[in-house]
Amino acid sequence: MGPMRVYALLTFAFLLSIVLYAAVARPGVAECYVDVDGLRSFLEAQYVPEAGLLRAATVAYPDNVTIWIASDNLLAAEALAVLGSPYSRIVSSQLKDKYGGGINGQHEVLLGIDIPSQFYAPSREVINAVYSAKFNSTIVIKYERHEGEVMSGWQRYADLLVYRALDSLLEGSRLRAEELFRELMSMWDGYGFKDAAFKNTYATYKLALAVYLYRALEAAGSDVVYEYRDYMTEICEALSKLQRNDGGMVTDYIVSDGYIVPSGDANVETTSMVVLALYSNYPQTIGEAGEEGLNLSLASAVSTALFAAAAYTMARSYVKRARRQKL
Repeated sequence: MGPMRVYALLTFAFLLSIVLYAAVARPGVAECYVDVDGLRSFLEAQYVPEAGLLRAATVAYPDNVTIWIASDNLLAAEALAVLGSPYSRIVSSQLKDKYGGGINGQHEVLLGIDIPSQFYAPSREVINAVYSAKFNSTIVIKYERHEGEVMSGWQRYADLLVYRALDSLLEGSRLRAEELFRELMSMWDGYGFKDAAFKNTYATYKLALAVYLYRALEAAGSDVVYEYRDYMTEICEALSKLQRNDGGMVTDYIVSDGYIVPSGDANVETTSMVVLALYSNYPQTIGEAGEEGLNLSLASAVSTALFAAAAYTMARSYVKRARRQKL
């Protein structure tokens, strides 16, 4: 068999192995038990007809009289779509027609949109105000964008680790995303994520982000996530204890005598993140981008190696023939 035929067969075998590996059934993330209908009911209840958008929270001032374009409505539009709510189309239309889609340079990565290679401090702008008969209040519309000074030390924050890991997957770097996932899980203490922002109170949305990244890496074909399945079970158990009777996800919680105790209001941002993390296809879509990038890198590296081996074999064969002819 000639060297080129050997090279072709080896290349085919390698590519076939990638396809077969991707087709192998892999265990999924632990179930997170939350009331899906409650999630939808809560989000829809925050709809402000006069603005075509959702207010941020229910009782915590000033968020109970504030509409945030991003990240709240940016994420809520997609969360409502996942939940099959007709309000999704209205919110999405408002964002597109009046607010440039609602992106803010950071949170859109959860929707599979690439973000800048650096993190920037947030800036907040008051856009407008509307009177809401439904809530008998003047609701202020605000927009938070991440376009301030470059942030240093972002690796100390659990949420930013997730955003950077997801962006790495979008860029086809699964290995980088796995490194960041390990850093994220090193902050887990059995109850929540103790990062630089921790002040004796845990943030619920960081639980959702951890599930989000886990699902994305799983879709990318990563085996690293399975080292943390027990952690993910704990995370899901925590999430299940943080949903209010009205369906909203409470923003914060504390731990007292080993028990998780909800703290603070429920809000649109946290609830939307839980919906997207548990029920949307975005983690899978982002993860598949990372898997494709890794497979292409592996295929290129092996193909190059096989080609080099074939070329070396052909060169040796040529030299031997030349020597025989000379003799």
